[in-house]
Amino acid sequence: MLSLERSIELMKEIIAGSDRGDFNHGSDIPDYYTYEHLAALFQLRDQLDGGADLYRQLYHLAMASGESHIQAKAAAGEVIQVAFMSYSAAQWPAEKLYRDLEQDERFHPYIIVSPLVDRDAMSSVTGYNQTLSWYRENGYEVRGGLSDRVLGWDDLGGVPDMVVHLSSWYECIPNEQQFLLLPWRCLNLYVPYGMLLGDNQDHTYAKDHVFNKDFVNMMWRVYTDSLIGRQQYETYSVLQGENAVFSGYLKMDEFLDQSELSEEQKTALWSYPSGADRKKYRKVIIAPHYGILPSGAVISSTFQDNYTFWIYLAKKYQDSVTFLFKPHPNLRSTAVEAGIFKSNEEYDKYLELWNSLPNAKAITESSYIDYFRSSDAMIMDSNSFIGEYLYVQKPLLFLTRPEQTFNAVGEKLVEAHYRTPGSRYSEIEEFLNKVVLNGEDSMKARRREIFETYLDYRKQTGRYAHEIIYAELRTLIGG
Repeated sequence: MLSLERSIELMKEIIAGSDRGDFNHGSDIPDYYTYEHLAALFQLRDQLDGGADLYRQLYHLAMASGESHIQAKAAAGEVIQVAFMSYSAAQWPAEKLYRDLEQDERFHPYIIVSPLVDRDAMSSVTGYNQTLSWYRENGYEVRGGLSDRVLGWDDLGGVPDMVVHLSSWYECIPNEQQFLLLPWRCLNLYVPYGMLLGDNQDHTYAKDHVFNKDFVNMMWRVYTDSLIGRQQYETYSVLQGENAVFSGYLKMDEFLDQSELSEEQKTALWSYPSGADRKKYRKVIIAPHYGILPSGAVISSTFQDNYTFWIYLAKKYQDSVTFLFKPHPNLRSTAVEAGIFKSNEEYDKYLELWNSLPNAKAITESSYIDYFRSSDAMIMDSNSFIGEYLYVQKPLLFLTRPEQTFNAVGEKLVEAHYRTPGSRYSEIEEFLNKVVLNGEDSMKARRREIFETYLDYRKQTGRYAHEIIYAELRTLIGG
């Protein structure tokens, strides 16, 4: 968030520009005006008479400037430059949209990988390098945002015509790579990497920090995973949801197309003891959230109660289950802050312990799509996965703690899953034996019913999410 002093300075620039007539020429707005100016007005809107209306007027000028610029480029036969912003491969939701644009000669998509500034130096560099490597290994055009210094927009190819954001937490990347520095001729799109299903105790988190955050009110489009999500933007945002489009959950397109992995692909993903009959093994994902601390905005994790139990379980079921430990990337820092581990290095040794087991492995900065697709079950306390795992229609055990709170969608979706407190080891093991190994899945019909009611966007819209988004971009440039 901008400082109050900076916001006032930018507001004075807007007023001076208005006096000069900078905004009197339709969509032809000087590059002097950036998204930082919009952010300043958004921050000060409640202190100005008619501030919300004034903000909407300036927003419309900014969007018109971006649309006009892109349409002029397309009409001249120039290629539209589309930058996807990413700081974690684990969050990547846009495979199909990226490939749509890649195959259309009118667009040039590429990915900018940013280092995180809200982690310690080692975690930041490690996560950055892992993310950069994953994109390169999987055939994307990628530009790293870090060399001997943090690179800015000029170093990364100049001002894009469009930026596709995967996260609204722009404050966690370097200032040099924030969209606030971009002129209004660049349009910004938001395709969330996850589903927002959790909330804080007084149910204000989603309203204040998601649906009416400054970020979403500066986007040309916000693509929502559900109709309820779009309605929440309409209810809470200053723009009253005018930039929100119900597309469905882009990341889940990869599940809805029902493509299957080969046995060789599955084998390469999971770890098995040497000489084991791999067909007899069940594949289980353990996915702890990072929300351990009681002072956190969203409290969800039970990791403090069961982190040693997971190792015990993996060893005990070495002959029948292969495990994937998939923690939230932020768990490294919060587990240390909560005193579970004395240092980041001790947490890293815990991951090494997972990787030393013959029937287990740990991943952090990597896409989990194929693991979801090939798994047999999941045990977790992560809010977004309550919805995401319903797309593969496999049993999930959600680990509870008293402080957990959900938003309107989350309250519906959690009813689709088995549940038990994160410290009830006997019930966790019962789920593993009864549901996973013996196939006694009493929640199967309930999962299907809830999925079809709330999440089957393709049935609701008749199209995949990437088709809806790609169609909008084609329409923008003239068909």
